Amino acid sequence: MKYASILFTLCIVFFVPRLAHAQQIDSMINVYGERYPQEKVHIHFDKALYNPGETIWFKAYLFSGLLPSPISKNFYTELIDPATGKVLQRKLTPIFEASTAGYFDLPLTMTNSSVIFRAYTTWMLNFDTAFVYSKNIRIVNKNTVADKKPADNKTVLKFFPEGGDMVAELSNPIAFKAVDSYGLPVYVKGVVKDAKGKQVAAFNSVHDGMGKFDLEPQANTTYTAEWQDEKGKSYKTDLPVARPNGALLQLIGSEKMQSFIIKRSTNATPELQKLYLVGNMYQQVVYKATINLSSNFMTSGTIPLTELPSGILEMTLFNSNWQPLAERIVFINKEDYVFDAAINVGTKNVNKRGKNLITIEVPDTLRSNLSVAITDVAMADKGEDNIISRLMLTGDIKGTVNEPSYYFNVVDDSTRYYLDLVMMTNGWRRFKWQDLAAGKLPTIKYPRDNYLALQGEVMGVPPSQIPAGSSINAFVEGKDSSRQFFSLPLDGHARFREGGLIFFDTVRVYYQFNKDKRLTERAVVNFNNGTWKGQSTLPLDSAWRIPVPLDTSALNRSRFIAAEAERIRPEIARQIKTLEAVTVKAKVRSAKDLMDDKYARGLFAGGDAISFDMVNDPFAQSAQNIFQYLQGRVAGLQINMNGPNGPSVSWRQSNTSLFLDEMPVDANMIQNIPVTDIAYVKAFRPPFFGASGGGSGGAIAIYTRKGNDAAKNTASIPGGMEKNLLAGYASLKEFYQPDYSKESALHDVPDVRTTLYWAPYLLTDKANRRVTVQFYNNDVTKRIKIIMEGMNEEGRLTRIEKLIE
Repeated sequence: MKYASILFTLCIVFFVPRLAHAQQIDSMINVYGERYPQEKVHIHFDKALYNPGETIWFKAYLFSGLLPSPISKNFYTELIDPATGKVLQRKLTPIFEASTAGYFDLPLTMTNSSVIFRAYTTWMLNFDTAFVYSKNIRIVNKNTVADKKPADNKTVLKFFPEGGDMVAELSNPIAFKAVDSYGLPVYVKGVVKDAKGKQVAAFNSVHDGMGKFDLEPQANTTYTAEWQDEKGKSYKTDLPVARPNGALLQLIGSEKMQSFIIKRSTNATPELQKLYLVGNMYQQVVYKATINLSSNFMTSGTIPLTELPSGILEMTLFNSNWQPLAERIVFINKEDYVFDAAINVGTKNVNKRGKNLITIEVPDTLRSNLSVAITDVAMADKGEDNIISRLMLTGDIKGTVNEPSYYFNVVDDSTRYYLDLVMMTNGWRRFKWQDLAAGKLPTIKYPRDNYLALQGEVMGVPPSQIPAGSSINAFVEGKDSSRQFFSLPLDGHARFREGGLIFFDTVRVYYQFNKDKRLTERAVVNFNNGTWKGQSTLPLDSAWRIPVPLDTSALNRSRFIAAEAERIRPEIARQIKTLEAVTVKAKVRSAKDLMDDKYARGLFAGGDAISFDMVNDPFAQSAQNIFQYLQGRVAGLQINMNGPNGPSVSWRQSNTSLFLDEMPVDANMIQNIPVTDIAYVKAFRPPFFGASGGGSGGAIAIYTRKGNDAAKNTASIPGGMEKNLLAGYASLKEFYQPDYSKESALHDVPDVRTTLYWAPYLLTDKANRRVTVQFYNNDVTKRIKIIMEGMNEEGRLTRIEKLIE
């Protein structure tokens, strides 16, 4: 939040009064940033490699600019066949506090050697889809062999003049990048010759196939690079043709200062004698300058970095008519994007089924949102692109960066130089300058969403035959018999919509018209959940062809696990069948624990809460409403029944969030629910992360009766109502981990799990800065890797790796 004010301050400091075109472009950049902020996504997976029949677990983090994104509420994920573009599976999950989590079950019959994991919000589809998240995930079976590059694997060399173009008679820094057919870096060396065969420059890669050299091209002259790849194979590549006149923008950075050099042709036309330089970060203007080159062909200047945050700074040079001449991006790395966290290993045991205890500590008082994966080290994510490199770098540029996390592991002069080569050889294009100059705004095909909806229209009856003021009365019933009632007013086109809903799997919708129930017999009501349905097949993307390298240890371990899983699968099936016929004696759990298992999901499960079992409380039935029942039962919770707008609830001087069946509601709606319809109530102490804004006033979650409890429910669905099926969010699934401190027949089966522990939501705040995690090793792992990623409420990031061996 503080960075937003910093960016605005810089706009004021460097403001130079100019023409209307300038004001148009300046203001339009800021309009884009304020009204059309763009989102980027990072995905934390439980591991890097999977076998058929396993589950891909994931946690998504969404950012907009420097902060967790408040924009989208629905998150779409897909598994795609890279050979055909066919969408194999698609999931929809709700976004809370700029994050969400989910899973994909891989079929046992899967034959793909890889799948593409694609993730996005519909808001992202309004803009350049090159920034949509995608990742190639390897699938290994017992017969998978090591990758071999084909004999015809060719090296491609591309040249990138700084600023975009070479200009005749001016010294141009030229960056280059060499990759093979799969986009992987290749070392090259060579020389540049003019049309007469004279050598004018020499070059060689200095990092990941990249490097740069200086060249002063002559007018009307072509240049060719003669070079060799790392195997000694020779190639020839033409350089871009130099423009006869123009202007160059060169940037030279240091740790505390960014310098620029601007040069124009000596035979410059009038529009090149007065130039404008504009810098923007995170879709906000941060630097403006007028450049007078009427008497000199070159000038220089500096951009102070003191008040700028880390990230990509885009500098664009315009002529006097505000047409772009040159553009350059640089990365400012002040290492101000992380927060402190620690993983402390308490009990370490890598023996067969050994018990391990770790403690996660976040000393900061800010709210943090973490995910933890614990796996066999051979299967673990190698961290080539992690939460820091994704949200700071690769989520903002086009093209492929090899091992982007390298540039953030150690920040020194070498990595700064190499990262600048990445900036010179990859594009960052958020704006089309001609659109901004014309005042053109982006077309928003997909507006901001608000979770699921109950929407549709009445068909088969003209709107004129529907009585004025008509509504549809609808009951939404889940598979667990939980129910919600909605009154859906019809507009003049016989359409209706109720947004902001959260429900999972599929639900039944029973409905009837409130004024003329006979309409049900003549009309057809089409219901839908208001979400985007997606495409069944996507255009093939060349980036999908880039393979995921497999080292020997990872390949061997993954093949071994696949073979073992196939071998023991029949034994597991037999043990499960045996267990079904055996009476298992276990410790009796409390009624409240059972109610929590039955009703609470996701962020609402467990937690720091005071629970009330309304089904088995004989005093509950005498309460007039739930607020009266809760008065005086929760320390610190303030309930005012006589507020001007109905009941009000607060905790620690902040409004308390209210949820009905985990859907946000207001107090008036809850007040009218009979207590006899309520099964379970949880009062979450502040803060509650599942609420908007972090839940500084805690939350009250109220659950209506379902299942066997619903038999005691006096409410019923009226007869004669029509029925529809409606899809909700992807069904929930809990990560399974065995507890070897307890006896079970399933423990007789070999344990070859490679993901030992997965927790997508570990939450900390000033009152809860320490989380303890317990897990058991499998039968084969001797080296265990712990990876934790996360963000805090100010948008700072963390990634920690820990090895247990």
